[in-house]
Amino acid sequence: MGIEHLEVAADNLTTLCNPEDLGFETTAELEPLDGTIGQERAESAMELSLEIDSPGFNVYISGNAGSGRNTALKSQLARIACTKPVPPDWGYVHNFDEPSQPLAISLPCGMMRLLAQDMAELVTSCRHDIPAAFESDDYTHRIEEVTQEFQIKRQAITDDLEQVAQKVGFTLTFTQVGITPVPVKDGQQMTQEEFTGLSDEEREELRERAESIQHDITHATQEMRRFSKEVGERVKEVDTELVRFTLTPIVNELKEKFKDHTKVVDYINHVEADMVDNLNIFKPQEPQQAPQIPGITNGQRDVDLFDKYRVNDLIDNTTCEGAPIIFEYSPTYYNLFGRIEYRARVGTFTTDLTMIKPGAMHRANGGYLVIQARDLLMSPLSWETLKRTLRSGEVQIENIGEQYSPLPSATLRPETIPVNAKIILVGSPMLVQMLRGSDEDFRRYFKVVADFDSVMTRNKGNMTKYAGFVAGQAALNGLQPFHKTAVAKIMDYSSRLVEDQDKLTTRFMDIADMLTESNYWAKKAGADIVLDEHVKQAIEQKHYRLSQTEDRLQEFIEDGTIQIETEGAKTGQVNGLAVYSLGDYSFGKPSKITARVSLGRGQILNIERETQMSGKIHNKGFMTLSGYLHGKYGHDKPLSLSASIGFEQTYSEVDGDSASSTELYTLLSELSGRPIDQGIAVTGSVNQAGDVQAIGGATHKIEGFYAVCEAQGLTGTQGVMIPATNLRNLVLKDEVVNAVRDGKFHIYGVNTIDEGIEVLTGTPAGQHQEDGSYPEGTIHYLVEKRFDEMAKKAREYGRARNESDEDSDSKGKDDTPAEADKDEAS
Repeated sequence: MGIEHLEVAADNLTTLCNPEDLGFETTAELEPLDGTIGQERAESAMELSLEIDSPGFNVYISGNAGSGRNTALKSQLARIACTKPVPPDWGYVHNFDEPSQPLAISLPCGMMRLLAQDMAELVTSCRHDIPAAFESDDYTHRIEEVTQEFQIKRQAITDDLEQVAQKVGFTLTFTQVGITPVPVKDGQQMTQEEFTGLSDEEREELRERAESIQHDITHATQEMRRFSKEVGERVKEVDTELVRFTLTPIVNELKEKFKDHTKVVDYINHVEADMVDNLNIFKPQEPQQAPQIPGITNGQRDVDLFDKYRVNDLIDNTTCEGAPIIFEYSPTYYNLFGRIEYRARVGTFTTDLTMIKPGAMHRANGGYLVIQARDLLMSPLSWETLKRTLRSGEVQIENIGEQYSPLPSATLRPETIPVNAKIILVGSPMLVQMLRGSDEDFRRYFKVVADFDSVMTRNKGNMTKYAGFVAGQAALNGLQPFHKTAVAKIMDYSSRLVEDQDKLTTRFMDIADMLTESNYWAKKAGADIVLDEHVKQAIEQKHYRLSQTEDRLQEFIEDGTIQIETEGAKTGQVNGLAVYSLGDYSFGKPSKITARVSLGRGQILNIERETQMSGKIHNKGFMTLSGYLHGKYGHDKPLSLSASIGFEQTYSEVDGDSASSTELYTLLSELSGRPIDQGIAVTGSVNQAGDVQAIGGATHKIEGFYAVCEAQGLTGTQGVMIPATNLRNLVLKDEVVNAVRDGKFHIYGVNTIDEGIEVLTGTPAGQHQEDGSYPEGTIHYLVEKRFDEMAKKAREYGRARNESDEDSDSKGKDDTPAEADKDEAS
């Protein structure tokens, strides 16, 4: 049948966009792209999540970096958020019942700022007007009236008491500790010496007379205290009336302004009552009367006294035009859930309600919060606290140290705030799989996953949008217009990135970078527009920057350090192909694979596995060979072979199953004795039935082997054999395509091992005949013949060994005891 039908035509080795089909001359004629391309499934999932208000319908945006996930998200949020109502403001006020637990208050958008301003103005007015009222002549006159009345009554009581004392020969001394009767002699108070000089009878008489007036003194003292208390109460009434006279109009105005908000009205009532109860803070004080604390000025002390009347307008949504959209790029615990700040003062730290700071959860309340998943998971406590917040529907502000402190501390415990925010996590596909498998809460709180694909279909509609994307990037970044030929080149480059002739990449970051680099080379050439030659130069320059490792390996092959043969034919040896990945750059290079067989018991040895230099996938692919051989040749006899297969000159781990067909070809060559053309390299996976399966990196592998053949000299018979199912994945460089077109290089696409072995050896594989045998001279015939020969040799070896064992046994029985002893001694 031949192998001509397996050879792939040059036109099928790449995909080319016809610039004439794009419908424009330069991108200056196009409207910039609005939105994303090729992510309909992900956009539908995002829209579902963003528009459902039920609990748990938060969304995880899954996609690789540069896939347009953030751009699409911002576009969706901007469209949906503007249709939502602006959420209310939130703030904290002093809790007069529990001062350590500030109260959370919610007000319609814009009113929290007004409340804070009004309370600040109230404090300012009171601090100015009330002290001025205390210093007014009217207040002084009223206080004098109250005190004068007290003085009159006090004077009357003391006069009456003096008269009583004089009758019994005493006068009264008024001190801080009370009223003391002092005896009088010759109209003067008796001195201590005079009192001591009296006789015992005279001193006893004076004591009796003093005791006779003590009852009057006690009664007078009680009366004066009662009068003093009445004066204090009347002064307080005057003070209260004065404070209320200044305070009540302002308070009533505030209560009328916020009458629809019961919690605010209650708070204002508490403020009024507290100011009245603590009206002394408004009274002017002499400097010496104010206690001086080192490090604190009088102004600072006054601020402390009035801080409890201030409002912490925690969240102000007046700038929002719809629901708030918050992007938190540093999702630490404090940035997400808020904190309580402290100020150092007099060797200690103090705080108050004005130092309560909001987090992103507070700012996003009633809207949308976007977090990078990886950053969230790496931040201590953030992920667990987020889940706890979603579970309770409330956000609690507390510092981390308080949660882990061995002893409870006296600090603020702000009231929790109800939260209703849509949480949007943005991360990689690997991360979402990890969360799904290891965190049972993830499915409960993130019911929607919007999966951004890395590719999209290459059709006319998407290509038109792609051109719009190029136009948008040019306008956004100040690039020169792109000619249609340049855009066509970008399309082909996009397909090459995903190695698929029918797909385009959605990693727009890579495309945007290429646009920028192409624009650079166009400017450097002095061109007004970017042409295809500039895009081609940008691609080549990028390859040049990244290909140092590839070039070094190529040098090793060219100087013979790494031995690769591209001419002649050898038995049990073939050139396999591998892809080397260096992060953002991949390339292919050949590797020599050899096989050796001998008599054995059906074992096939993987040298890489035995030396622990192969991965699990490679081991699985290798074990498939054993299944193929036993299924193909061992249905009527055991396979009496031992085989070893290895990658020559490999010094790192080998993984993947793309070499399994290559290893099988090598083994079949060694068994059949038919040499393999060293000018044809091979890649492809195989199953136990002998079907060749698709692999990755076909484009890089072909180009890698072509570079080796070109360096050693193209003979016109060299080429690469790949699975036929990988033909759509070929987006080869122009030089490789041209070499195939000129007959200097060949690409073969095979579906089965039978097709592949014929390409490599030039010998047909052979099909079963009616008698179950294979046609003479075919690969399978030769392999079966080799197995038969090996089985025969194994039987002969076994028979000879058995006969030798029997002779030894019979000899042992015939030996005399003396001879046996002699043998044992020898």
